[in-house]
Amino acid sequence: MERFLQRIGCAEDQVIVSFARLIGDQFFAQKKDILVNDENTEYRAPLIAALAGKWLEASAQEGMEHPRVLLLAEKGEMLAQLRGLLEQAGIESTICVSKEETESSAERLATASFVGISADLFMTAVLEQSFKPREFGLVIIEGADLFGELPSELQRKVWGYLLPPWERRAVLFAQRLGVRAKNTAIDFANSPGTVTLKKARASLDAISAEFYRVLSEEKFKALLSHLAAAGAQGHHAAIVFCNLRQTSREVEARLRLNHIPAEHVSAAAPPAKNEMLFQRFAKLQEIGDQQENREQGAEPLESPENLESAHMQLVLVVSNDNLETLPDELALFAIHYDIPLDADIYLERVRAMRSRGASMLGLVCERYEVGLSAIESRFGIRVECKEAADMANIKDASEGVLLDLKRGHVTKRADFPQQTGVPETRVSERRAPETRAPAARPDRPRSIQERKMHTRISERGKFERKKTDRKKGRQQPTRAGSKNSDRNPSLYSMSTEERLAYFRNKYRGILKTPSSEASPAPQHGAQVSPPNSISPENDGIVKRLIGKFFSGGKAAE
Repeated sequence: MERFLQRIGCAEDQVIVSFARLIGDQFFAQKKDILVNDENTEYRAPLIAALAGKWLEASAQEGMEHPRVLLLAEKGEMLAQLRGLLEQAGIESTICVSKEETESSAERLATASFVGISADLFMTAVLEQSFKPREFGLVIIEGADLFGELPSELQRKVWGYLLPPWERRAVLFAQRLGVRAKNTAIDFANSPGTVTLKKARASLDAISAEFYRVLSEEKFKALLSHLAAAGAQGHHAAIVFCNLRQTSREVEARLRLNHIPAEHVSAAAPPAKNEMLFQRFAKLQEIGDQQENREQGAEPLESPENLESAHMQLVLVVSNDNLETLPDELALFAIHYDIPLDADIYLERVRAMRSRGASMLGLVCERYEVGLSAIESRFGIRVECKEAADMANIKDASEGVLLDLKRGHVTKRADFPQQTGVPETRVSERRAPETRAPAARPDRPRSIQERKMHTRISERGKFERKKTDRKKGRQQPTRAGSKNSDRNPSLYSMSTEERLAYFRNKYRGILKTPSSEASPAPQHGAQVSPPNSISPENDGIVKRLIGKFFSGGKAAE
């Protein structure tokens, strides 16, 4: 297929070449019918032209019985684009985009090696006796997701006029892999396999990537060093990728302290604001386009010790949860401040890079080093890490600065008085400050009715908690000096008789009730009172109590 891509002038596009290799490996090497899932249709026409040319050439060499290609297309723009590409490739073709053209091209429909027509016009061509659909050994359906939405009667008629799937080959293109697209592939193809074409995946081979091994505490200095070197090489805008939103906020603040314009890209920001930011980035990127054809593999310039000599005018800091905000093919230079742990996230970052002339750098620390193995195993590439240069000469203006990311500003250590004794703190990635807002406290009830209801709910909750603790045998905590502070915690485990005996013993000094415990033996010569008698001293106390509660406050005579 690459030879036919050269004929039509598409061999220099690395994305198309990569897609052609994926299709050729499944269709020609493994000899399987395929369902191609492509993100957009801009590469579809060159791939169809190269695929048809390669298959016609192979069928002529092998002497196949049905050496013709039929394309069922649902878009007239695709047929018009294919007409010019097939002429450049030297393939005899007939493209029909209207009913009049179909009726006037009856002779060419019977002999052309490549016939392109829509499903509606296919039935018009069948009425011509010279058009024989069973002579086509390869059927290509452009827009299988759209073809699946056609009436089922029309689909069955098309199936009936074609060769059965096991006697021909089939290739289907679909932008959305829905249920209808998959059912169409099952009906038109023989056990088709799925080939996914992603531009970011194809750009991995075209984008140069270098990875440097650094320590976590030296990662930001390494970032400053590479940004300075990129600015000296002509890059005026760059993207810095971070894994966490908190890390991106910290990097943005520290870059500004080093006099590097930085902006945090957020999906929650207004679309108009993001659009203006990307337009500004694109204008600065045009200045660096002159570096697109620079010599590949050149030795990087030495990083200047003074960052003021760098010409970096805008740095976009993006976290993983905001990657979808970036447009496709935006940047020529980017730095992976954090290596993603998921290979799909790495591919989403590559989507924002240009497919030609772009370069990326990765800072590999001990925290995210494990992400490299996921990238290697997923994409089948080999990642080599270089040792970073000495960062001792790199000046970091944000070193020793307290970052208050909650309030959106930074506080320097010099702003604190010397007598406060506030220690100097360096913000590192491992102990980044918390950025989440504190939880809002519930509003207190305002009206009297709400206050009463609030009090009832609180008392009810306390009662339920005490009830649960009693069932589980937990001891109820009491405050010192309270009425229940002298309560015996074992009363709940006593029987009724044991409780009566306990209270008799406790209050026998007042009421002189019989106690189950034995009384001490009286001393020799002491007067012993009867068991149920009341002493004169306690007699006054009892009278006062009876008078208070039963005589309206007057003591009984």
